[in-house]
Amino acid sequence: MANLVETTLAASAAEDAAAPVQPAVVDRGSFLKAGAATAAAAALSPLLGGAAAQAAAPSVRVADKVQLSYWTGWTGYEFDELQKLIDKFNAAHPAINVKMTTVAGQYEKVLTAIAAGNPPDVVSAVWEHQLASIADRGGLLPLDAYAKNAGYKAEDFAPAIWRMAHYKGKLWGLATTFDSQFIIYRKDIFRKVGLDPAKPPQTLAELTHAIDVTTAVDKKGNLTRLGYDPGDLYWWGLVFGGSFYDEKNHKVTANDPKIVAALDWMGQLAKKVNYNKVSSFSSGFGQYLSPDNAFFVGKLAMDTVGEWFVAIAKRYAPNLDYGCFPAPPPPGGRTNTTNFDGSIFTIPAGVKHPDASWEFIKYICSPATSYAFCKAINNVSPFPAVSSKPEFSKNECFRLGIKLLNGPNSFGPVQMPVFSQYIDELTKAVSFVKHGQKSAKQALDDVTKTVQHQLDLQMRR
Repeated sequence: MANLVETTLAASAAEDAAAPVQPAVVDRGSFLKAGAATAAAAALSPLLGGAAAQAAAPSVRVADKVQLSYWTGWTGYEFDELQKLIDKFNAAHPAINVKMTTVAGQYEKVLTAIAAGNPPDVVSAVWEHQLASIADRGGLLPLDAYAKNAGYKAEDFAPAIWRMAHYKGKLWGLATTFDSQFIIYRKDIFRKVGLDPAKPPQTLAELTHAIDVTTAVDKKGNLTRLGYDPGDLYWWGLVFGGSFYDEKNHKVTANDPKIVAALDWMGQLAKKVNYNKVSSFSSGFGQYLSPDNAFFVGKLAMDTVGEWFVAIAKRYAPNLDYGCFPAPPPPGGRTNTTNFDGSIFTIPAGVKHPDASWEFIKYICSPATSYAFCKAINNVSPFPAVSSKPEFSKNECFRLGIKLLNGPNSFGPVQMPVFSQYIDELTKAVSFVKHGQKSAKQALDDVTKTVQHQLDLQMRR
């Protein structure tokens, strides 16, 4: 799709170049997606599969005027920016009218609507970790024929993102923005405790030392500043070099020794500071999207974020002296590892006007629209040709996000139909270990057993 990328970017270059870059009020996936749809996933009946999900080679011609209902997870400023793009689509497509509705915080509504046979025409309130699960239950239309007709090709996407969008050999959705994870740090705090602010941690040992020296307590032993609280075991398990799933044999491997080592490290950090005190301390953090953000006010020396944080810092703490670095691995781990996330544009099974739905997805997930939207809300595009534009590389942390997303150690979700449940179980395991209720090995043995049982049940349906 090199020609597709070049053509669509060139067609809108003048207009997009004139559009101002504004800071976004960000509704981040890391806060919204954790466990939001696990229970509702079971409602998707296997009866939705079969013929309903097997689209013949479709025509993209829309003969009659149609009204499309589009459900999104974006809110606030991002919603407003997306509405501007939808208005452009509606103006350019008189035969189609798209009406957008946000379902932020109510993501179970998506699965319920699909299962009930009354879905919206387009949904992007589907997280990357839910895609295989919904597709496996027959809730989505495959997009392969549409995408082929439109000229989309694998080589024009970040490789990990293109792999993520596929399950069982079929393409189930496309995206227009993505996020990648890394760590930010307060340079002034590093300087204050004797760390070199120009040299962030390169190894796990250096990170552990930085956490120790930047964590501060008062005379009563109560926390006044937390160095860092790693919590995403899926990310850190990959950083440690672990593997969560044997896809060939359909075996859950949460108790991979390297993942156990990652969780044990988290447990050791928690034990040093008495994690009950950490929970109490963090309960007093100010609103994330505000000047009272714990990182902005110095209650956190380091935090896990993505490239979108650049816009938040610019808006709420424009003079903040901070830097960023990839997660430092232990010996034998993976360097420059990121775990990306994003909203996927999909067509639910059973919609009345799939051709019209595709016309909208083709527009919103085109390189030109991705360029405009990513520039407006400070996200990374799934198209490397878009992200390579100079305007996306002015900030060092945004450059890092792009580098990690397009690198060899960029990971999306495991391609399995119970991955949402898997993430929920990993989150529970982290809590058990940090609070001293289970050893890392016991907790991950339990995760492996529980998720394997869920997977076996799903595969027998």
